[in-house]
Amino acid sequence: MKYNIIEILFVLALTVITPIVALHYLIFHVGFIYNRDSYPAFYQNGPQTALSLLTFPQVIDNSYIPIVILLYFKIISPMVADWVSYLIFPFAISIPSMYWASRHFLKKFEKLDFWRTLSISMIIAFLYAVTPTAFYFSHWSNYAGFYALLPALIAGVDYSIDKKSPIALAFFSSLTTTDPRGFVFTLFIVITMLIFRKNAKIFLISIPFYILINIRLFLYLFINFHQYSTISFSISQEQLWLNYLNYPLLDSMRGLGLFRPLVPFYSGNKELDFIFSFSMIETGILGYIFINNKKKNIATYLLIIYLILVLVISSYFPFFGNSIQLNVLYPLLNYLSNGWAYQYLWIFLPTYLSEMVLAPIFLLSALVLAKLSKNKLLIPLMIFIIVSQLAFSAPTIASGNYFNNYLPQTPPQSLIQVADFLENHGEGNVITLGNVNPDIKNFYGVLPREISLPFNILEYNNTAKILNAFGVQYVVTPQDFNFNQNDFKEVFNNNEFIIYQNEDFNYKINSPIYLYNFPQDVEYLNNSNALPFYLMYSIPPKYLGGIIGNYTQAEYIAFKAYKAGIYPINLKVKHLPSPTNFTNSIPVNVNDINILSNYPGISFITVGSPSSLNIKVKPGFYTVIIEYITTLNGGTFCLSNGSVKLGVSTSSFYNNINFTILGNISTNGNLTLSFRGNYQSYLLGIILVPKNENFNVDSHVDSQNITSLSYSGNGLGRIYGEEDKESLIPIYINVITFLIVIFIVLQNRLHFPF
Repeated sequence: MKYNIIEILFVLALTVITPIVALHYLIFHVGFIYNRDSYPAFYQNGPQTALSLLTFPQVIDNSYIPIVILLYFKIISPMVADWVSYLIFPFAISIPSMYWASRHFLKKFEKLDFWRTLSISMIIAFLYAVTPTAFYFSHWSNYAGFYALLPALIAGVDYSIDKKSPIALAFFSSLTTTDPRGFVFTLFIVITMLIFRKNAKIFLISIPFYILINIRLFLYLFINFHQYSTISFSISQEQLWLNYLNYPLLDSMRGLGLFRPLVPFYSGNKELDFIFSFSMIETGILGYIFINNKKKNIATYLLIIYLILVLVISSYFPFFGNSIQLNVLYPLLNYLSNGWAYQYLWIFLPTYLSEMVLAPIFLLSALVLAKLSKNKLLIPLMIFIIVSQLAFSAPTIASGNYFNNYLPQTPPQSLIQVADFLENHGEGNVITLGNVNPDIKNFYGVLPREISLPFNILEYNNTAKILNAFGVQYVVTPQDFNFNQNDFKEVFNNNEFIIYQNEDFNYKINSPIYLYNFPQDVEYLNNSNALPFYLMYSIPPKYLGGIIGNYTQAEYIAFKAYKAGIYPINLKVKHLPSPTNFTNSIPVNVNDINILSNYPGISFITVGSPSSLNIKVKPGFYTVIIEYITTLNGGTFCLSNGSVKLGVSTSSFYNNINFTILGNISTNGNLTLSFRGNYQSYLLGIILVPKNENFNVDSHVDSQNITSLSYSGNGLGRIYGEEDKESLIPIYINVITFLIVIFIVLQNRLHFPF
């Protein structure tokens, strides 16, 4: 009993000390933290923030649920919750997780005395909590939670098998169910451990309990599967090939990847520091040979899992001046990427698989240290590991705020007042104009329902009508900003910021949809529904009412053809790691990001080297219209029937969307689309208009009305149809099912013979 209390006190003390060491700057600076992918809504109260976290995929994160509960009952403020989450995930919870996991295996396989078990487990836990990998994944609480709790999962599965407890297995598996990837990675660990321990029965029995504990996840997926499937597809398009050919083995061994953490070395002997960074890996792998047969069971599992992960996620390794290619995972991704599984492959990205690399090798090193603790090698080896690992992590720790990534900020009262007004008045979108001080810029950019327009609204005269087309009800400016526009009235002024209301604003617009060239023709927008020309094919033709502003003959013919039921050719492109041929995968580069930002909602096909694509169409004689994006050093798209070749160059100093008539072509059903050039170019579509179709420019266009709603979640400020609102019913059901599991545990009604 005495030792149990001492152990608990030591673990609690280290749990508190570790985040203070890792992020000591934050301890004395409480506030919201704005960084990559994190833009907290500073104006929400506790219950509002809690409810916003109960949406997919955040709702999956079991490790974050305690904070959600504290927020909902107003025990902590949203600012404190945001601030403390960086200290907890992964730095604080890594300590009890890795400590218990190490202790479990040491007590099971090595009968060490209390102090040696305590010392080894605490050292391993602390070093695991402050690795550069831990710092990197701290950007995202769900990834950080998985990283921190993975050791507990590995030991927990082993413990559950030993105790023959399916409920324990369900609970341990729920710990690391933090996001879709966490769910899959958890399944991987559970299944591989059960295979290694040759016990599948406990897994099957644990499934109902796991479902009861996490039923909200399965209900949300069932209710809104199409919505989440669409999100998955877009993520795969942009992220699937991030690590292709760019993931070195030596980085993989240390849990680093293409998005590797900042790992600078102190000036001096960088080569020696680099060697030091492998101390834990060297200890685990080389020390494996010292482990006796009884312990080799779990040690072998840990080593195999570590090596498999490292090899699977690595792209290459240097060998005497040569680069030996690996890319073990990508042949499988290449095969699966052109089938139904494509939209789910983002879950298996090497970037995120690196979350799992370090836990097995740290646990293996704990076993090695335990074995060597029976001779005089323990203390020198522990000193070497501690010095080496801290040298590896020291620059990150010394910064105190992860190299200025985490700088807590407190919102000014003036902007809190602005946000309160916007929250309580109206439902339309908001834009901000003018410059503010850098220390409040983050808050100025995340006001309620705020959107960002990719053009300068002040260049146009009919500002109110234009903004109405984008669902904008309010314009916020600093006090000294000159906003002198018709059809706006001042509705709020606190001597620092002014809010203007758009008197032409309509939350709902019911009309046909009119097309226009974006952004050059926004000045022609009125109080009707409108969409950029490049999104024409995303709307059923029956809702299209016509064209406003300027248009070319090619655009007009394409519009009339679409109204007549003529769609662009369905180009059967492959998902490729790079645009070596026509592909709709999006290689992340500056030009792609610029296009995606300037043209909200756009999708395109890219190609970057001489390529060709065979097309099957209905035989006939056609006028060919091509839609593309001009770009610097763009190549030439050509369409050929074998004897006639029509082409257009896409080279231009600016990125613009063009519709161009290539000419006329006849075909027996086979055409070839080709590309000439060596720079990335962008194709939006090809339309074949039968020559016997006679489109009269003055003909009446039949169309139906459709209702759009102001919605800040869309890049163009409006959605067509009702806004998707997630029900809280799955949460209520999950509370009930969780209480049922707890009741069963307390009543001890489960007895399974194994």
